[in-house]
This record gives sequence, structure tokens and C-alpha cells, in this order.
Amino acid sequence: MKKLSLAAGAAFLASTAMVQAGGIDRSGQSVDIIFEEGTYAELSFGFVSPSVSGTDPFGTPTGDLAPSYTLLSGGYKTDFGDKFALALIVDQPFGAGADYPGAGSVYDGITAVVNSAAYTMVGSYNVSDRIVVFGGAVAQSMSANAELGAYTIVADQGYGFGYVAGAAFQIPEYALRVSLTYRSPIAMQLDTLEFGAVTDVINFSTPQSVNLEFQTGINPKTLIFGSVRWVDWTEFSLSPANYPANPLLSYDNDVITYSLGVGRRLSDTLSAAVTLGYEASLGGAPSVLAPTDGYFSLGAGVTYSLGAAEITGGVRYVWIGDAADPGVGTFAGNNALAVGLKISYSM
Repeated sequence: MKKLSLAAGAAFLASTAMVQAGGIDRSGQSVDIIFEEGTYAELSFGFVSPSVSGTDPFGTPTGDLAPSYTLLSGGYKTDFGDKFALALIVDQPFGAGADYPGAGSVYDGITAVVNSAAYTMVGSYNVSDRIVVFGGAVAQSMSANAELGAYTIVADQGYGFGYVAGAAFQIPEYALRVSLTYRSPIAMQLDTLEFGAVTDVINFSTPQSVNLEFQTGINPKTLIFGSVRWVDWTEFSLSPANYPANPLLSYDNDVITYSLGVGRRLSDTLSAAVTLGYEASLGGAPSVLAPTDGYFSLGAGVTYSLGAAEITGGVRYVWIGDAADPGVGTFAGNNALAVGLKISYSM
């Protein structure tokens, strides 16, 4: 099971950056580190370069509005006897960016940035060699700023708390594991400065989600793995007190994201994997700040083992779904490229 996990790690890194996933989802919020053997640490870096453009309601090209961004994440896990384990996960679960260039469209000069960080402490208990239950606490921060014509807003970093809970069924001799993880909504309050002068607060909640993740060996060198993620985006709404056309950011549909991959151990030190990702186009009205709808992706990764240490590199290409609305514009033929690097160490 340990050697097969090398291949799975390569592919999961290739899909670490969710790029243009529904809502403002970026990390996928997996807690699979809790299943690593013994004491384990990892650090990951991702770089995402989207290309998103279209035309405004009058048919004028918008230019490329999606800036590149980076993602950092890390984790540490250790065992306490044969039954208990504890892990700390740090990631950037949510984010967004828009920067319309001076291309002559009605959206020229619009900019927006949303940043977040999450700290998840999760513990697990082995009920038996087949059943694992886990749960823990989540601390999350978020900040944002935007400029939409005469309207400007700066939302200072705010904090909120939630929880995570789940269970897994596994058969270690077959490298088989199926886990189900629930994350609660997290209510947050951000102090805001609107129009450069008006102070207020904005109240909102990041959405609840459910992750179903699975893997199984099909022979001693090959692993099939995947995930299904549901996020309750219809309950998310950013509505600043003085924005004239609230909500500033909301979504018409919940989102389900799918991934499927195959990993292969090529030698004692080298593993490789490929992964597919899919999110259906749901047909909701596009947002000026995130004018996309679904995606299809293809990723690949390679893991090289240096004894207790492993180095994984991955790349992912994303075909971003088209989005159109007469009052917003048409955004079609877009894509993104993501690359990542992960270093892990087992003690």
C-alpha cells in the first residue's frame, strides 16, 4: 500500500490546484494526510496560469481578465499508539482574482482579489483494521478587495471557526480505501472600507462541503483512485452594505466536481500517474468576477523516492467551460495551466 501511494500522490498533486472550480474553490480540502503511515510531513507549491477572456454585452472584447496565482499548502501527521493519529493541515481553500485590462470594454478597470487560509487539526481513531473515524476543528481567515467603477471596497482579514468529520473503510492488503468527509460552513465577519471612506462590516459564511475519496489496487503496481466533491455554493453570498447592485458575488447552483486517475509504480524509486477532472456546466448566469462554468482537465504527475523523502512534480491542463448571459457577456474558449511541486518526508 505504501509503494502504491507514490503513484497516487503524483496524480493528486497534478490536481491540487482546482483552477477554475465552481465558486471560488481552490484546494479541494482533502484530509487524506491522516491515512499516511507513521509520522509524515509534506509541503506543496502550485502555480496556476488561467487564460479567461470574452466579450462584454456590447460585443467588445474584454482582454484576458484572470491573473496568475500561486498556492501553498502543507501538513504534518503523527501516530499515538496503534489506534490514534493527529494531523495539522494548512491550505488556501478559497480564492479569486479578476483584473480587466484597458481593452475598450465596459469592464475596463474592474479588479477583485479574494484570499484565504485554513488551519485544520484532525484526529483519527482506528475502530478496527477496516474502519477509521476522524474529526477535528478548522480555523479560517479571509480577506478581499475590489474596484468596480466608482465603487471600491477593502475587506480586512477576518476569522471564523468550523469543524470537519468523517469515516473511512479500508482493506490495507488491497490498497483499498473509501472515505467520506464533511466540512461545516464557517461564518465570518470582515471589517470593510467602501468608497475609501465608509466603514462597515460584511457577514457571510463559506459553504459546507462533502468529499468522497477512494482508491484501490488492481495489481501490485497499479492503483485506481478518484474523488467526488459537493460544495453548497447556493448558500454563499457576499453582500457589502453599500454596494448598489447586491449581491457582489453569489452563485445559482451547488457544484459537484469529479476526478479519476490511474497510478503506476515504474520502479522501486519512480511512480507516475494520470488524472481526469470534470465539472458540469450548469448554465447559471456568469459573474463578472468569475465568468466560467464547469471544466474538463487532464493531469499527469511523477514521484521520485529518495528513501524516506519523496519529490513529486505535476502538471494539469484545464479546458474551462463557456459562460454567457446577454446582460453580462460571452466568455468562451478559455483554458488554464497548473504546475505543482510537493516534497514529503516519512519518519
